[in-house]
Amino acid sequence: MKKKWGAALTCTALAASLSACSGVNAGAGGEEITFATVSGWDDTVAVTALWTALLEDRDYNVDTVAVDLAAGMSAVATGELDGYLNTWLPSTHKAYVEEYRDDLVIFDEPYFDDNRQVLAVPEFVEEDTIKGVVQNAKKYDSRIVGLEAGSGNMKQLPGVVEAYDAKEKLSIIDGSTPAALAALEKATKNNEHVVVSLWQPHWAFAAMPVKALEDPAGGWPAPDGSYVVLSEKFAEEEPQVAEWLSNFKLTEEQYASLMLAVSEAEDAVKGARQWLEKPENKQAAESWFK
Repeated sequence: MKKKWGAALTCTALAASLSACSGVNAGAGGEEITFATVSGWDDTVAVTALWTALLEDRDYNVDTVAVDLAAGMSAVATGELDGYLNTWLPSTHKAYVEEYRDDLVIFDEPYFDDNRQVLAVPEFVEEDTIKGVVQNAKKYDSRIVGLEAGSGNMKQLPGVVEAYDAKEKLSIIDGSTPAALAALEKATKNNEHVVVSLWQPHWAFAAMPVKALEDPAGGWPAPDGSYVVLSEKFAEEEPQVAEWLSNFKLTEEQYASLMLAVSEAEDAVKGARQWLEKPENKQAAESWFK
């Protein structure tokens, strides 16, 4: 019955003969679902908004709770929260998962398999590689504008700096995703040099003239996949929802456009619904429920 990372999920394995596996609307009774999210993590916000919209359309009542990821994963493991929809594995979020692995349901396949941590700069700058920025660190105020302290990205960033022997040339400034994006936007408007820590796919690369620096020394880990993580209790009690979520897949173009739509909307769920209005996106979403 348990689904661990590396095990196969089927509706049968979760509940051998439950009628919920038949494909009928399991949310007709208005069941409550509560997902964890992390404020400022645009991919997580977008995916959670998407599934909020999709499940609300199937008569579920969906709430989201903004958490620190460590606390959120603990709450999913204990069943206080039902799931977290954007766990980066095998690298970035490994530490958050390891402690609770035996109490989590992690799908065998990611819904997206090419998450990359990057350093980003305005498109106009001459430097195209991390090495180039290191060699011209003074142009960038000898600093990297970072994300949330304690995030997977920020835990990996010192290793990137070390890979380029840049500890004495570039300091890392703890910040937040919104602050890093604001610094990047300001730099693009004013033709200023700045380097920020970010990830791809991300809406910023479509909305602003920015580029990701090449990483010839391989300072960043290999790309991660985005995995759905559920509590065991929820997966057992809501096998139909678990089955739907296991069918979830996004291309990079879909993922980036979803994040952009959500970022431009006043409300995240409204942005997700606008994204779903496009026929090709609607068709993709409908395939997850077959």
